[in-house]
Amino acid sequence: MIRHEAVDIVTIGGGMTAAVIAALVLPDTDLEMVSIEQGPAQWTYPDFQHNHDSLKFNNRYAMMQDLSRVSWTWRPDARAPALPMRQYGSFHPGHGLGGAMVHWTALTWRFLPTDFRYRSHHEERYGADRIPDEMTVQDWPVDYDELERHYDAFEWDIGVSGQAGNLGGQILPGGNPFEGPRQRPYPNPPLAPSAFGELFDRAATELGLHPFPTPSGILSRGWTDPYGNVRAGCLYCGFCTRYGCEVGAKSSPITTWLPPALETGRYEVRTGSVVLEIGTDADGLATGVRYVNAKGEEHFQPAEVVISSAYTLENIRNLLLARSDAHPDGIGNDRGMVGRNYTYQLNQTPVRGLWEGRRFNFYMGNGCTIPQIHDFNGDNFDHTDLDFLGGGRMSPSAGQREPVSDVQTALEGFVPRGWGAEWKATLASSWDGIGGISMEAESPAYAGNFCDLDPRFTDHWGRPLLRITFDWRENERNMYRFLTARAEEILRAMEPDRVATTPELAPYRYDEYQSTHATGGAIMGTDPGNSVTNSYGQVWDTPNVFVTGAALFPQNPGANPTGTVGALAYRTAEAIRDRYFRAPRELLA
Repeated sequence: MIRHEAVDIVTIGGGMTAAVIAALVLPDTDLEMVSIEQGPAQWTYPDFQHNHDSLKFNNRYAMMQDLSRVSWTWRPDARAPALPMRQYGSFHPGHGLGGAMVHWTALTWRFLPTDFRYRSHHEERYGADRIPDEMTVQDWPVDYDELERHYDAFEWDIGVSGQAGNLGGQILPGGNPFEGPRQRPYPNPPLAPSAFGELFDRAATELGLHPFPTPSGILSRGWTDPYGNVRAGCLYCGFCTRYGCEVGAKSSPITTWLPPALETGRYEVRTGSVVLEIGTDADGLATGVRYVNAKGEEHFQPAEVVISSAYTLENIRNLLLARSDAHPDGIGNDRGMVGRNYTYQLNQTPVRGLWEGRRFNFYMGNGCTIPQIHDFNGDNFDHTDLDFLGGGRMSPSAGQREPVSDVQTALEGFVPRGWGAEWKATLASSWDGIGGISMEAESPAYAGNFCDLDPRFTDHWGRPLLRITFDWRENERNMYRFLTARAEEILRAMEPDRVATTPELAPYRYDEYQSTHATGGAIMGTDPGNSVTNSYGQVWDTPNVFVTGAALFPQNPGANPTGTVGALAYRTAEAIRDRYFRAPRELLA
């Protein structure tokens, strides 16, 4: 085994949160940091120029990890057998320098203030008996007001395009009236809306709802960020989700944090390398990470601080695999909390319409060139007489319709499945005139939804795969019915010629993509009895190990996680830079 010189910080993964920590910690200190990244280093801006290859990126998942080497297993409940994912369905984790943010859609949300006080808020408003016995939701150890300045810094560093709705407590026209107060507007104006988005906007407004532009990590104009990176505005090419941006308009570690981090000369990313385990000493403190490189050589990188900054599912597994005499069940798991409060995202398009002969130009734009409504998100509407808690954001279906993969999906519900004459005629006349209304709703935590190590299946290196036990509950099925009815009201106000509705939520399926928004499993909290980490992602029982990312979420609200993942990473980076190294291995208060 090759043993390297010790560094101050080593991260497992070279994605967004690792890059944030490097960019915020290193320039003003003399610390040294190494990131161990399993993917390649070639995903940089020049590689994406004029590369609109749907088969490579959309269908063959070129920017995602190899499922023949590392995967996960799933079962709907603890009584059922678990089987591994061998072809992509749920989850599209990134593979390479910059991580999944290189190929993200770029919706950049702040969670609602009530999302951070989830249990307290609902008990105060509706009574403790409204929370089902199995539901293990809890308050976050940070609130919106404490995170606001970190949200602000994240948004300005990446140049978010959007329209403020609540500026210092003043509700502004055209923005999201339900958002928490912000200290300053978005740095860039919203992206131009799609034709289908404009139709949705008019219908929602006529119904008394409050549509507003999607806050986007894609530049609507040329921008020089606070680090001095000069970037171009969006071309609306339509090759966004699952693709890198050919002009650098879509924000990622490559465009923002990696340049200043690498310029320090004290940050190194070792690509093509897989971390096998976190090492610990006799006292249970982390000593570094053992990894294997692309040549199959084993290495050990000693470090004062180990940060698990991989994808949510791998962050959970990293902790569970770190077993020793001091941690027989894994780091962070001395009280059996690792894997608990695993949640996902209820991401569905329950209603779709067909406008005969209409052209919406779905080949261009992306998931951010549409309006949103938050009227039915969180607790923005009264749940007193409803049979569920929670809600979600709603929007028209996005652009970027892929001809290779989306033809059958577009026509589903309007013509018989297959390739008959009616199917082909409808495709010719109306394929670009079919659109839907989507929801992205909450996933509450339940005792019966959790992750652990699979006793049967192993990865390429002989390590147990992570086993996911997860399915929807009656609360989500009732929520879905309610949101579907609201979506159908909006869709019918858009006056389609035909409507197709899916009125009931089907059981969760592992082989169908909904989002990459797996959350929880290494949650933050107020003490070791209710969480794996403190509010900085610092592991209670191993204080020189930190976790970043959505694994920290106690439950998943009704919006994309990236903005909050970024804000939390900024807060953790600040604490490591300004406080941790003054008193190493002590828990941050």
